[in-house]
Amino acid sequence: MTQKTQHLQSILNEVDLSQRFSQLSSSLQHPKKKQKNKVSKQRKIIPYIELDLKQLIGVNINQVPSYLCSSNESFKETIHDIRPKIGQNHLEELRHVAILMYKMLLIEKLQILWITYRKSGMGELQQPRSTKDVGLKIWPFEICSRIKHVENANITDDEKCHLFVDHCQKKLNDQNEIYRNQLRYRTSHIVDYTSPMELTIENFVKQGFMYQRIEYDCQIALVQYHYTDAVLKRQYLIENPNENQIQLFKRLCKFKYEEAVTKYHFNSLKQCIPEHFTLNSMRNQLIGKSSVIDSIQDGTIRKKLSKHYIEVAEQAKTDIMILARDAAERQMRQYQTKCNMEMNQVWQHEKILPTDQRLTSMMIHLIEKRLANIDARVEYIYKCKAQLFQIKTNIP
Repeated sequence: MTQKTQHLQSILNEVDLSQRFSQLSSSLQHPKKKQKNKVSKQRKIIPYIELDLKQLIGVNINQVPSYLCSSNESFKETIHDIRPKIGQNHLEELRHVAILMYKMLLIEKLQILWITYRKSGMGELQQPRSTKDVGLKIWPFEICSRIKHVENANITDDEKCHLFVDHCQKKLNDQNEIYRNQLRYRTSHIVDYTSPMELTIENFVKQGFMYQRIEYDCQIALVQYHYTDAVLKRQYLIENPNENQIQLFKRLCKFKYEEAVTKYHFNSLKQCIPEHFTLNSMRNQLIGKSSVIDSIQDGTIRKKLSKHYIEVAEQAKTDIMILARDAAERQMRQYQTKCNMEMNQVWQHEKILPTDQRLTSMMIHLIEKRLANIDARVEYIYKCKAQLFQIKTNIP
């Protein structure tokens, strides 16, 4: 019974993986403001120049990833492929080289992210067409939330953000130069450090960094998507809409977001999960055995029961995932219908309104641009999540 319970839990975990596709993780979308508690501790305001890099940007660059830890044999195996008789001390020296390479890769992504933050705040990101008479300086939430608790002179929030981002960028540049010098020093003092060995280590580090690379690429792209959203919202308000038109704008965006999320969630189940089944099926044929079956002495009976055990488990997984896919499809159809009905009602209502109360052609254009941006943003998030899911699935 224990083995059956454990396997049922494994199946349920598969379903949980599919459900996670419908939840956009906080690291891959614009963070929401937390509700303030009635009783909250007052945070100490301190000068940001006294903060270290981890406190400034919220990332611990010195944390060694699991694939580069000494307890992980993968790095050792990679080096042994090109240098079978390498000593332990020599191996650890090369591991330190790999860790420095990893830190430089991480800082490179962080630098691009903070450059993008700065461009958004300075109004230098790519702007939607037909932008006019609208403030284009939009500091991302990630920056605005950080400057609330750092001490500065009596200057505007815009200036605070500007100074804060410049300071963080300088700290990142300085830290990158430190790692670059450390790497140069270490490699120059390692015996028999050859170009093929360096290339092997670089490829190993880049392969292990793929998951984080996709996450940071997504964060960087989302800054642009949110920037476009903010510019379109500002420009819509410049058109002097009445309260009903403002609420209409918000309502259509909400329906479009829900429709897009359910659509790409369903597509993810259709496209990504079958590959996961195939890989899991292959693994289960190798390792998916019950200890009760393994204890059977008769080899013929043990083999038949083991085969049947795997078949039943795989069929159960398939049945559950089909139910999850069908449920996602029903939800998608429901939101598509709701979104289409809302759009039809809007245009029907527009026809009976007095001319001076109707949406202007520019308002309609801005609504269409905003809805298209929402769809593109959600699609991009799901593409990134599918890639992350694929990498996780392929991890041995």
